[in-house]
Amino acid sequence: MLFAEWRLILTGPADGYVNMAIDEATLVLVAEGHVPPTVRIYYWDVPCYTVGYLQHVSTASRRALGGLMCVRRLSGGQACLHGGDLSYSVIVSTRDALVPSSVLASYERISSGVTEGLRLLGIDARYVPPTDIWVGERAIVATAAQARRQGVLLHQGTIALGPYDVDGEPAFPCRGLMPLSELIDGDIDIRDAAQSLGMGFRRALGVDLSPSILYAKEKRLARQLLRERYRRPEWNFVR
Repeated sequence: MLFAEWRLILTGPADGYVNMAIDEATLVLVAEGHVPPTVRIYYWDVPCYTVGYLQHVSTASRRALGGLMCVRRLSGGQACLHGGDLSYSVIVSTRDALVPSSVLASYERISSGVTEGLRLLGIDARYVPPTDIWVGERAIVATAAQARRQGVLLHQGTIALGPYDVDGEPAFPCRGLMPLSELIDGDIDIRDAAQSLGMGFRRALGVDLSPSILYAKEKRLARQLLRERYRRPEWNFVR
């Protein structure tokens, strides 16, 4: 079933386990035709790492976490440190004509929503293939995480709004993103940024993106995935 409307969900702050469980729950229900294509915008209530689906987590990396949460994503790519960033996921059937079938073209299409959202904040941003968005000569957005499962595309990205409040060296090699607050010499309200990003996706994708909430069945499935997968060391560390 293909839906004429997409959903826009602003879920606010949650920990890494919850955020990744919600994305998978939505992917499953989009695949089953129970929920429409979804753009979800969210952030992190405590700093944490996400690691790519196939990424190896060494014993040394586990020791170096320093108490920080670490959760494995469904999508690929390398580790990302979250905390001062605004993240988003786009979850849509691969049969939907609004998102190109090729990986590179889909990055560019989805990134157009992010650059439009940043421009609404007065920030002149541009897409730099294959996976980044830059302001000036610095990368401020990483959009290099996708998974295609059950006929559904999951695209995950994150925008560095402010600095990460984490001491010491990173536990994993992480892509360095310049916080927007340093580029514009001022803070950006994360709620304002979330609203602008949603509007950017609506304009750039040309889709009827209706404000919505998580369905009860999504919440139930996310809770199940939390118990059975995302809070388990067997999922997060054994690769």
